Amino acid sequence: MADPIFPDLHPLLEPSSIAVVGASENRGPGRQVLDNLFQLGYRGSMYPVNPKYKAVLELPCYPSLRSVYEERGPIDMVAILLGRNSVLPVLEEAAQVGVKAAWTFASGFAEAGTSGKELQGKLLSLCKDHNILFCGPNCVGYLNPAKHVGTYSAPAPKEILSGGLGFVAQSGYVCLAMANSGRKIGFSTICSSGNEAVLDATDYMAYLIRQEETKVIGGFIEQFRSPQKLIQVASLARDQGKPLILIKVGKSALAKRATEAHTGALAGADDVQDALFDTLGIIRVHDLEELFETAELLIKYPTPPASGRRVFAFTLSGGIISLFGDLVEPTRIELPDWSAKGREEIQTHLPPYAAVLNPLDAWGYGKIEQTYPLFLRTAAQEDADFLLILQDLPPNMATPQVEQYMVPVRAAIEVYKTFGKPVVVLSNTASGLHEEPKAHLDAAGVPLLQGIRPGLKALEKWLDYGERIREPLSTKDLYATRTTHSTPSWIRNYPEGVLTEVQTKEILRKFGIPCPEEYLCTSLEECLRSAHELGFPVVLKVMSPDVPHKTEAGAVALRIRTADQLKEAYLRILKNVQLYNPTARIDGVLCQRMIEHAIAECFCGVLMDPSFGPAVIFGLGGIWVEVLKNRSIGIPPISFKKAMELIQNTLAFPLLNGFRGKPRGDMESLARMICQVGDLACTLGPELKALDLNPVLVLPEGQGVYIADALMEVRSERNTLWQ
Repeated sequence: MADPIFPDLHPLLEPSSIAVVGASENRGPGRQVLDNLFQLGYRGSMYPVNPKYKAVLELPCYPSLRSVYEERGPIDMVAILLGRNSVLPVLEEAAQVGVKAAWTFASGFAEAGTSGKELQGKLLSLCKDHNILFCGPNCVGYLNPAKHVGTYSAPAPKEILSGGLGFVAQSGYVCLAMANSGRKIGFSTICSSGNEAVLDATDYMAYLIRQEETKVIGGFIEQFRSPQKLIQVASLARDQGKPLILIKVGKSALAKRATEAHTGALAGADDVQDALFDTLGIIRVHDLEELFETAELLIKYPTPPASGRRVFAFTLSGGIISLFGDLVEPTRIELPDWSAKGREEIQTHLPPYAAVLNPLDAWGYGKIEQTYPLFLRTAAQEDADFLLILQDLPPNMATPQVEQYMVPVRAAIEVYKTFGKPVVVLSNTASGLHEEPKAHLDAAGVPLLQGIRPGLKALEKWLDYGERIREPLSTKDLYATRTTHSTPSWIRNYPEGVLTEVQTKEILRKFGIPCPEEYLCTSLEECLRSAHELGFPVVLKVMSPDVPHKTEAGAVALRIRTADQLKEAYLRILKNVQLYNPTARIDGVLCQRMIEHAIAECFCGVLMDPSFGPAVIFGLGGIWVEVLKNRSIGIPPISFKKAMELIQNTLAFPLLNGFRGKPRGDMESLARMICQVGDLACTLGPELKALDLNPVLVLPEGQGVYIADALMEVRSERNTLWQ
């Protein structure tokens, strides 16, 4: 795969020298950046630049970048703490002295209208011409605790732990929220990408993937500038065994408006993004708490259980069992029964009236120092994939309470070390954690999650990720579909815009997609001959480019079983079309073999998303498409296994799987057809705008599927991916 090259960001994120233009001893960004560098323990050279001062914070201050270069030599990076109109002149001087990287917090660029966009365009050209790595504009910069460096315009947190979470956000405020969270999770690097004039979020992600200290990459994304680079960075993360956990905003109308105003970006279709993330193995979360909990799990346990989702859970409260039961029921987490041997072992340490359940109320006779470790050791030998301890660990506990609650913590650590089976501690509240149990668990590498609901969400994301990373992934075709594309020449023989059903089915047959036998007739006599040749029953449909939705126009007649019925239907549907659209051009009447005894009517189509390219959509067909809005989405090319997943994830599956004693539908043929639709989407690429196959008639097992009606739109506009 000819990948785009992610730049080496070391001069930007690990510079050996930094010039701070706009440095000052007065409170503000010009001082804050220097204060942060001192706090982080930066070991490189710092050069304040401001013609008003001889020294700033006891460092020699220089009047210009040129003077720094002449006295001290080359500069790796420049931090520009000036207004927008001063940014380009500073960059021009930086280019003259060979600066490799720069950042500015200044706003008023592409997010601020036409003049700002023009200014940002000039900034991009200047950086490209001189190979300058540029962070921003309109962002707070970055903190790199792992390397003791950061050009960050906000006050750095009093205590920022160095650890395994790397984080990228297009929003500087979100970076502040993460850095100041007090979540006690260590960061390798926190990057704010802002308007992304030169470098985008995927460039920072690629750096984090390659950074040894980073174990998990998190992100807050308003818009991906390049879907191709997203595919690439996901592939790189997978190759390096580093999970990507992303918040992708822009789902609601409000979020889309805010995104456009904030970064000048247009949000893509949310369902398509979900499908692409799923294909690439990217973990999508929906808020910062969910990101923190999922990251905590994956930093401690980067490889989720291979075998399944079975868990044995423990608590000291019957009430918590009830609460946990309500919250875990909608999830895919499984709570198996105890084996006979395990049940017997547990029961000997419980009162006679206490039930041996899962989750287990482990209080028993109150002698938890003896029984809790025993219960966990017994569970570790059961058929379970991981163990879960539901235990409050609030920060304001009295000393006796801490001592009691440390019993489950020590038991968790001991069982994890002894058996190697993942053990997760889940605090029932999300209101903070006591330092002592947190420190013990961190030292042992046992994750501690906060809050039952966010904790369960994180566990599901962790387990889903475990399934995805064990599936083969080839991004070669996925990438090629969204880059340079060679469209077959025969598609140019078709007119632009909406094709007729006959034209659409001609194209479908080129890809092996099954359509019923049919003839296009221009007279009643031709229709009668065609019906006798096909054999009754038949279907009649008026073919007109001006009537794409035939049902609304009354242009369809079904279940025609005799010649007399055909004559009446032929005249009726032509009259209906004339009333519906008197100026409609009529190309003829389609006489089609009627497919009876279908198990279900399904829908399959292609949506060409302007950001992410083609997506295949599947769901119940007929009128249910718009009524239920139940669908699953796959990103082509689609494997047979993925096609079966798309079927199983919709309301069509119960109908096709032998509902109430009815025959099973031919799901294998249906899955093959979905794969063929994916191949069509990949082949036609930018020439295809949309495809609707509705209904797709699914016959009993072994009898196949047929496309009863189809509509395709081609070349009415070029997809932005190929422009």
